[in-house]
Amino acid sequence: MINLFDWKKKISTKLTIIYAVMFILVILLLNGAAYFGLRYFIINSAHSNLDKTMEFILNRINSSYELYETDIIEEISQTEQNIYFRILSPQENILGQSTLLKDQTIPLKPGYNNLIIDDRPFIYRSSFILKRGNFIGYLQGVREMTLEYRFLRALLTVMIATSIVGILGAVLTGYMITKKTLEPLSRMTKTVRNISFNDLGKRLELTGPEDELYHLADTFNSMLDRLEDSFKKQQQFISDASHELRTPISVIRGYINLLDRWGKNEAEVRDEAIEAIKNEAGNMQSLTEGLLFLARSDSDQLEIKKDYFPWKELIDELLKETEMISEDLLIESNRTPELEFYGDRKLIKQMLRIFIDNSIKYTPAGGEIRINSVLTGDGVKVSIADTGIGIAEEDIPYIFERFYRADKSRSEEKGLGLGLSIAKWIIEEHQGEVVINSKPGQGTSVEVFLPNKAENTI
Repeated sequence: MINLFDWKKKISTKLTIIYAVMFILVILLLNGAAYFGLRYFIINSAHSNLDKTMEFILNRINSSYELYETDIIEEISQTEQNIYFRILSPQENILGQSTLLKDQTIPLKPGYNNLIIDDRPFIYRSSFILKRGNFIGYLQGVREMTLEYRFLRALLTVMIATSIVGILGAVLTGYMITKKTLEPLSRMTKTVRNISFNDLGKRLELTGPEDELYHLADTFNSMLDRLEDSFKKQQQFISDASHELRTPISVIRGYINLLDRWGKNEAEVRDEAIEAIKNEAGNMQSLTEGLLFLARSDSDQLEIKKDYFPWKELIDELLKETEMISEDLLIESNRTPELEFYGDRKLIKQMLRIFIDNSIKYTPAGGEIRINSVLTGDGVKVSIADTGIGIAEEDIPYIFERFYRADKSRSEEKGLGLGLSIAKWIIEEHQGEVVINSKPGQGTSVEVFLPNKAENTI
């Protein structure tokens, strides 16, 4: 019962049923049209034959009364093949008739009528006999239809038999064609069922003509490629996050043990442990905030509040903050346009702060950081250039990946590896672009282009 239910749910079964129903309808229409068309032709020919014979008889009656004799009527009946006659007076008395019609009651009715004689089918028609315009009686013509009806019954039997065979053949052929057509879909289903998170490397086989199923398999393979890449990134992200959290936790636990052993009596040890714990707690807070930011951005739960704000005011605010936290560096800004910029002020400031903090972090004391912005055709371009340690060329394509750190000289500096990923996301959400140029030992230049929907310079 379960297998039958599953069979009913299959697409091949549904398509076969649809195909069979359509074929049955077509067969019924064609056979019905052929049968009833041929039946109409045969019966109409019989009517025409009877009409012509009766017209001949009426003409003979008008010229002679010989036809009232039974022998002459029998002779005409044999000549006209299965057509028989009865001549009645105006009082409906029989004046003459074919032998077959003796003792048969034939009502006088208008039009063509059916009659059964000795279990044989006949049709008949009654007509007035007029001689020189005077009504002198009735003529009834009777035609046997045994051969015609027998032929129609045989034709109907043949049509039903051939229709049944054709329908069975159509159902079988339709099922085989449908099954063959959907075979790639069955293979796709089996392959997909065998795919799991532990084995995302399997792909659907691309064979046969480039039809809809081929493109479906190709699209599914592309989706699996993206899924596998995303899953690998997720695994790497979880691994990196666990590693990054493990380090401050280990440091905190170490200093707690240190406090437990010697910190109760030694103020110097206690102060050192407290300062270290505070630093590591800050790192953990920054890490969790970064992770939360990226998680919300990945799930489209991060709210972006765009509005117009003074661009120069934002840059001046960043310059002032940067000068306060980097007294041993030279901070310069020569160009800042005044315009009303459309965007999320908080996120744009966070993005620029990330790049500036990286410059501060990797620029030695006495170095220089230049922050400039210029108007472009439909937006603003911000450049942040420093004279720091720089980035190797082979590392530049990967610096926006989460938890990625370039070379050892940069990874020795404190950093979580999430800032640039966050900055890149903010830029993309504002339909912007970022370009990094850097050489080891010469410094790094970051250029960010942000389009402005309704630029309005003051």
